[in-house]
Amino acid sequence: MKFNRKLLFFPAVIVGIIILIVAIETRPKVPTKPAGDRAKPVKVMAMKLTHIAPEAIGFGQASAKFEWTAIAEVSGKVVYRNPNLERGRVLKAGTEVLRIDPLDYELKLVQAKADLSSSETQLKKLAIEFNNNKSSLAIEKNRLQLSETELKRLQDLRNKKVASQSDVDTQQQAYLAQRKLVQDSENKVTLYPDERKVAQALVEVNKAKVKEAERALAKTSIVLPRDLRISSVDIELNQVVNLQQNMLTAQGLDVMEVEAQVSIHDMQLLTQSLVSKPGTDARFPDLSRLQASVSVSSGSYTAVWPAKVTRVSDSVDPTHATIGVILEIQQGVKGMPTPTASMISGMLLRAKIEGVQSPQWVIPEMALHGNKVYLFEDGKLKILPVSVQYRRDQKVIVSGDFKAEDRLILNDLLPALSGMQLKLEKAADESKPVEDAA
Repeated sequence: MKFNRKLLFFPAVIVGIIILIVAIETRPKVPTKPAGDRAKPVKVMAMKLTHIAPEAIGFGQASAKFEWTAIAEVSGKVVYRNPNLERGRVLKAGTEVLRIDPLDYELKLVQAKADLSSSETQLKKLAIEFNNNKSSLAIEKNRLQLSETELKRLQDLRNKKVASQSDVDTQQQAYLAQRKLVQDSENKVTLYPDERKVAQALVEVNKAKVKEAERALAKTSIVLPRDLRISSVDIELNQVVNLQQNMLTAQGLDVMEVEAQVSIHDMQLLTQSLVSKPGTDARFPDLSRLQASVSVSSGSYTAVWPAKVTRVSDSVDPTHATIGVILEIQQGVKGMPTPTASMISGMLLRAKIEGVQSPQWVIPEMALHGNKVYLFEDGKLKILPVSVQYRRDQKVIVSGDFKAEDRLILNDLLPALSGMQLKLEKAADESKPVEDAA
């Protein structure tokens, strides 16, 4: 009888099931760990309004605020040149640096004075003649009266047939001649005011010529109006100069200027800090409220000067898209870094301009996540959108829907899900405010 092997399949399956059940029942139990706290620990700080001001950094070259150019106002040969008239020299006020040959101008002055003396003499002579004419007029009037009396007497005698007609005619001619003399004297007296005005005008003209000659003579000597540093010399001894020719250029020492180029955004922040008060006209901000300083660093040499913001450039630099802020720096006054520190034209300087402080929300850079910040609120994560105003000293000034004593999360959470469970890592950090960057 042949054995059928297919019948062994079912007993084998039953035996396997029994072995599996026995193994499950007899296996040791694996110890289980209770579910822990899934809240992520975070560091926080309390949000507080901090007084801080925007700051702008710019660069510019120094230049003297006062620049003096000696332009020839007279022509002639240079007969004197100061031995110290050299580029870079510092000369004191009142120093004569150049002299143009004054001979021609001295002669013109002498001639002008002579003309003035002549016109003044003519005016005095006219006054004397006027007095003489007045006296002569009085005398001639008396003579006219006597002549008229004599004529009347002879006419009476003629009527009485005592005097001849020829005597009357002779006296008539004498009377008319005397009357003409009186008329001439009256005309001279009448014309005196006009003649005096003409003579006085001539005196004034000659006085003006004398002053003009004196000014021309004074212009032959070139004298420094103040303490100056010579920057260029374009004239030599015995050289002939023409009118309007540049002879030398010098720069003042007391005030320097720097046109610092800053970005338009930084300039807008500075201006906004000035007009934060109600009623302030944004067109006329008070730039004197800005704090500024300029500095230079070259190797081991560093110098810092306090500066004053005076004005803003009228246009934007087309190359760098920046706007110029003009700063003034007083030289040789208290506040200089060292007694020998001196600013020189052309020096490249770093300018720092600080606006007016105002209360702002200030957070560390690490607490900013794009345009959002994380807040710890009732043990949960709150994601708050913010707008970045500006940055300063590794701090970020933001605006958003903050409340005082909001707790800002300093950690970076991955993933960051609104409402996720959080816990404080150190309770002491909760009351630590952000450092005042002002």
